[in-house]
Amino acid sequence: MEQDLLRRGQRVVLETVNDDRIQRHTFVVDLVLPQQVFLTPLTEGDIVSVYKPQSSVRGYIPTPVRAYQFESVLIQSRKEPTPLVVIALPEKFIPVQRRRFFRVKALLRVQVVPLSQEGEPLVQQPIEVYGTDVNAGGVRLRIDLRKLPKGLHFHEHQRMKLTILLPPVENRFPSGLEVEAVSEVVWVHQNRRALHMGVTFTSIDRRLQERIVSWCFAYQCRLIRLGLWQNEV
Repeated sequence: MEQDLLRRGQRVVLETVNDDRIQRHTFVVDLVLPQQVFLTPLTEGDIVSVYKPQSSVRGYIPTPVRAYQFESVLIQSRKEPTPLVVIALPEKFIPVQRRRFFRVKALLRVQVVPLSQEGEPLVQQPIEVYGTDVNAGGVRLRIDLRKLPKGLHFHEHQRMKLTILLPPVENRFPSGLEVEAVSEVVWVHQNRRALHMGVTFTSIDRRLQERIVSWCFAYQCRLIRLGLWQNEV
């Protein structure tokens, strides 16, 4: 049964819109009842307050084979004694592509400010890193280990503030596009020289997200005109 997708221990991404700002966070299923699903946040910090009772939410369930989308209503949210969100058991689950947004590969300038669980900056100055691909849902980062402040570590579900400088693209974006968003680390890999991270936007203006989509397509068109576009296999 499709409802078996929401089993205990399954990761779920919830998405809601507040004041035209998209909020997205990662949870894990703690308990499933006939009409309710209890979710514990994995995203660090106070994110439960974003989810208001009776508000509509959209959920995404990643599986090894494909991802599923569902619609639901928030029943309850609480901070204490432990953070918790309760949603109505979804009526149906729709298969969707794992990658929701079109992605382009590009070398990007990015400034990163990692945040504590309380939402406070962990560094005094933004860390200058590189982005290697981007879409309207997030960005992939590469951090030179030599530029990483001593004692600072990145891990899954850590929050950070990002400022991404997308380069100019002819007539559509002659000055480029600056993107500011609160984000969450989805995965981390490290080799001897660099730290690689997949980061998803967890709080971003919806109109800005639409402009990122436009920038990605404009950038692709430019590569096609120059004969530099390569389809991913």
